[in-house]
Amino acid sequence: MESANTVEIHVEFLKGDSPEFIIEILDSINLEVLGNPPLTSIQDLVFSQNFFLLLDRKQGLLKFDNNGMFLLKIGEFGEGPDEYAMPYALHLDEKKNIVYVADWQKMVILTYSLEGKFESTSSKLLGHPISFYKEDDTLLVVQETINGTKEHPREVMINSFKPNSLEIVNNESPAYSFYSNFNIIHPIPRILSRVGNSSLFYMPIIRGEISSHTDRDTIFRHQDGKLTPEYLIHLIGFDSSMQLSISQIVISDKYAFLRVIYDNYPYLFVIDLESNSPLGHLKKLFNQEMTDEMIPRPIKEDRYFSIIRDKENGLEKNPQIVFYRIM
Repeated sequence: MESANTVEIHVEFLKGDSPEFIIEILDSINLEVLGNPPLTSIQDLVFSQNFFLLLDRKQGLLKFDNNGMFLLKIGEFGEGPDEYAMPYALHLDEKKNIVYVADWQKMVILTYSLEGKFESTSSKLLGHPISFYKEDDTLLVVQETINGTKEHPREVMINSFKPNSLEIVNNESPAYSFYSNFNIIHPIPRILSRVGNSSLFYMPIIRGEISSHTDRDTIFRHQDGKLTPEYLIHLIGFDSSMQLSISQIVISDKYAFLRVIYDNYPYLFVIDLESNSPLGHLKKLFNQEMTDEMIPRPIKEDRYFSIIRDKENGLEKNPQIVFYRIM
């Protein structure tokens, strides 16, 4: 087994000056359009040439045109077999005119046509589904368990399933196990990206008390049905009593973007994965403090998007989706 790459980030890096990142805005979509439903917290987004699908935690699965105008709602909240209770992630198959929805609470996968018709639901999964990804021609679903002890740790499982029948190809062996005192719905782990033909994931290493793990985290490679450490992230010199945490990681090609909370303030760290070193940091993006919604998410090549909300007034408005390059 190859040894993992170590990325060291010293506290002096945060305190020092950072190279300036030039952001070139390419386009934007304003979702504050008359007749659009109010959006509370955007869980997932998938883009097509003529429309995009948005998963909101309270509104559910919504379809918009590329001008940001609401077209229709797909599915409904509920306990019925054609309804979702806690939709968590999306996968779009335009050739089959199908969207796959991972329901975290029900532990199933549902499918709907892009016109909003319910198609099918899977049998119950082994864990709570949190993300989809496509590996070659195979569609896989990542799941987590939420309870664990030292004797029976929490687990992450990866299963393939048949896109037409939603039949789950069960694999009882977990891809990754970890012990945690925390019983939470974590926004991660998720598939991050394919870098060098490897599927990369971020998952927190949690062992015992929180003070014992806040300075170390890991990015994993999916290999032979297991998750193997690919990058070890070591935060050095930070005061763990000042609420140090990595709340989100996104990888695109040779860069990793880390949203780090330190002393109750969010930062965006940019890591060069080719040199295994921090490249710079941002305290704000688009003149706003970093949120999980704002972290740069790759579309293709050097293009990214972020979800930007109006923070200047007290009225809650729908956000904008901003597309840009970082130079």
